[in-house]
Amino acid sequence: MKRALATAMATALLSGAMGSAVFAAEPSLEINACELLTPADITAAIGLPVDQGRRQDEGMSRDGQYSSTCFWTIEPGKAPDQTAPGRGRRFVILNAQRWPAGRDMAKKFLQAFHESADQGVIANQPVPRKFGDEALWWGDGLAVRKGDVSFGLSVFMPKRGEARTSALEEKLAPQILKRLDRKTAV
Repeated sequence: MKRALATAMATALLSGAMGSAVFAAEPSLEINACELLTPADITAAIGLPVDQGRRQDEGMSRDGQYSSTCFWTIEPGKAPDQTAPGRGRRFVILNAQRWPAGRDMAKKFLQAFHESADQGVIANQPVPRKFGDEALWWGDGLAVRKGDVSFGLSVFMPKRGEARTSALEEKLAPQILKRLDRKTAV
């Protein structure tokens, strides 16, 4: 449970690292994390069913970014394994942010992972990955930026191990990027 909470907390802290006062959303900046992945995408990548997902947005922040989170429970009808780390809770979480155009804030979002590792907030030094304009694996998830959008994606499955969940997140990232490209083209 501690790792699950740490993962969720780190993602939330990093997404709000630039400020968190909520304002009315500008329609052009709003993003919906639950529209960037489907339950079918996730099931195909991880090999297990997930629920429909629950959206929880922070909305517009002081620095002008819109933040949206979607949380999917893996095997929602199955009782958690009480002997597993995190009490057997298994989930996928996607936190997506759309930043004001041309201010390099999505780049600063990824830089915050390096700073957090240097300060001991997250345990691992980020490792570069090849997605979007820039991506990194930070030990408990994948962080990606493309243009003025950034997202953090974590698959939490106790007993699967870090390398296994990294591979799952890397299967899902292209789906998110495709949907972002479609939304940008509209």
